[in-house]
Amino acid sequence: MVTKEDLKKRYSNLSNEELLEIIENKFSYTEIAVIVAIEEISERKITEEDIIQFKEKKIIQFNELIKKNIFDDLSLFQKNIFFFIWIPYITFFIKRRFLDDEAELKLIQANYYSWFGFITFAITTFIGNFLHLSDNSIILWLICFPIAYYYDEYFNRQNQIRKLQRMFPTSNEENVNDDLDIHKK
Repeated sequence: MVTKEDLKKRYSNLSNEELLEIIENKFSYTEIAVIVAIEEISERKITEEDIIQFKEKKIIQFNELIKKNIFDDLSLFQKNIFFFIWIPYITFFIKRRFLDDEAELKLIQANYYSWFGFITFAITTFIGNFLHLSDNSIILWLICFPIAYYYDEYFNRQNQIRKLQRMFPTSNEENVNDDLDIHKK
């Protein structure tokens, strides 16, 4: 069990920002840990200006997260890759990078294009074999990409953005909606 003295020793080596982070996320820590962090901050005499800078930095980080999850979507090339190369073993590392970068929208879109590509491949292959049109089944599958793209751009992506906006509410929803309209053009 960690004692108060152990925490004092450990927290004395933390930066001001790390201590403020503990207080900011106090529900993720034990009561003793938060008390020790507050005591360490009071001993260091952290100014109100330091706290304001910390809050401003957190706001900037939050806005970057919002931008990454609402405005930055997959490129057309990436959408093609996930649609036509939907095998999980091949696309796993790209999707893992999206997960590590906390790019939720890109991960959702990658999964959407992978599933849509797989399902349309299976359906067009079945139809091609059933109707003895195996040469044309690939053409049918290629035609399915513009359908997936259209559906993603005008229905799926907008729904995902609305869900992400609810997950990451912003104080200025009008600016976000204006930015979305600009992003569409």
